[in-house]
Amino acid sequence: MPRLLISVLVMASLAVVGCRRGPKEYKQDTPEAVIQSMEAMVEDGQTRRLHELFYAEDEDMRLALRRFGRMCGRLAELAEAIGKAYPEEVEALRKQTEEAAARGEATNILSRFSQSAFQNRRNRNQQRSSPGDAFNLAFRQLLSNPYASFEQATDRLSTIPVSDEYVGLLWDDKPILPPFGIMMRQDVDSKWYIMLPLDLPIVTKYRPRTEEQWLIAGYLMKAWENAAVDLKAKIEAGDLRNLDEVASEAGAMILPPTMMIGIAYSSQFKQDGD
Repeated sequence: MPRLLISVLVMASLAVVGCRRGPKEYKQDTPEAVIQSMEAMVEDGQTRRLHELFYAEDEDMRLALRRFGRMCGRLAELAEAIGKAYPEEVEALRKQTEEAAARGEATNILSRFSQSAFQNRRNRNQQRSSPGDAFNLAFRQLLSNPYASFEQATDRLSTIPVSDEYVGLLWDDKPILPPFGIMMRQDVDSKWYIMLPLDLPIVTKYRPRTEEQWLIAGYLMKAWENAAVDLKAKIEAGDLRNLDEVASEAGAMILPPTMMIGIAYSSQFKQDGD
């Protein structure tokens, strides 16, 4: 009898283990697979795993990217809450964005990055009358659909070979962040990763390099994650009446910790310069 009981328990435990499913695998064996995985993560509601697709130089950078991933997940939850609370406003915003796209205006982050510096200057000259409107549209779009750029990634993102281990990323067949561009590279694990543009001339002097600097960058991601959580709670409690109030509250929540963390980050470079 004891042997029979033990056999039943062993079989039951094996059945439970067999029923458990590990996390879904998102392929990175080719640059195109990374683009497909990016779109799939958004479609699957797995935006917190987007960090897996980005190249990390060391464990300090990987830790900061994981915190970035958690922030991405909270932003997705916030967008869902906004969609449920203000469906008419979100639909109107979608139509407004479509109309802006029809006029040839950049309507999402990657589209803006794919414009050249000359095009940006020309557009600013043409739109001097309403820079606030453009920013407001972009910010509200970011809150209500932060991953709009990636929902059709396989249709709009493509690559161009640079070397055996590097490719450049294109958006609508145009380089992103010209003239330097955003690159993808193949690492020692044979997987392809998107590289953050940390070596751009305007960025490289102040990019994180030490453990302390990466920790501070992670704190910034955590602060934004907390803001997304608190904002979602206010929306669900009915404290905010419309999308404009959400945008205003978001700014009030994000700005103070961002400034404080920015001061702490700047002090790192002053110490290094002493």
